[in-house]
Amino acid sequence: MEKEVNSKSAKEKPSTDKATVDKIAAAQKTLSSVSYEKSFNFFTDIGKKTGEPAFNLSGLYEELRVIEPQSVRFHFQRKDFQNWVKDVLGDAELAQRIDMIKTELTDQDLRNALLKTVLTRFTELQILSFSKSKQNSSKMNANASDVELKEFNLEELKQYNGQAGKPAYLTFEGKVYDVTDSSSWQGGDHRGAHQAGKDLTEAIKTAPHNKEVFSKVKQVGVLV
Repeated sequence: MEKEVNSKSAKEKPSTDKATVDKIAAAQKTLSSVSYEKSFNFFTDIGKKTGEPAFNLSGLYEELRVIEPQSVRFHFQRKDFQNWVKDVLGDAELAQRIDMIKTELTDQDLRNALLKTVLTRFTELQILSFSKSKQNSSKMNANASDVELKEFNLEELKQYNGQAGKPAYLTFEGKVYDVTDSSSWQGGDHRGAHQAGKDLTEAIKTAPHNKEVFSKVKQVGVLV
């Protein structure tokens, strides 16, 4: 009986692993930028375009913070936000959450509800996306506490900008992290907003996610 149970577990494990891989891939797709043709363009009414287009979920969040209230309600009532995140970014979960926001909210409350919903989902996806880097790091280092952390100053850190085949490192609150394998830092560039090789301690304060994402990234050193 024990052999049968072990055999069954062994067969089920690959499917579980595949499900995890699929979730990570879906998260990375949702966080990726789209072309101009597929970007979200803001309007206050039919034919009245306003604001800058959003090319990714982060961009949608930033525009929601500053766009005219009239534009926010216009798109919400037409379900444009839901349709874009579902059909273009591929995130049915976020579309469903946005759909649950009450329509009778005031303009400011509607904006706040949308911002909170998008930010919460963005953070979830960021953590899931970073888990791929964490998994890769775990394979190389069974016990991270045994790894000797290197010391970097800001001038040395600039060399690790993720370009020309170099690793992509960044520092946050005195710790240096390796984001080379993260899909969010391809070529050392973070969605056109940040570049690897720098101290992001202050920048993270205005980013649409919190410092929790760094708990999923391998620490390789400290800033001195």
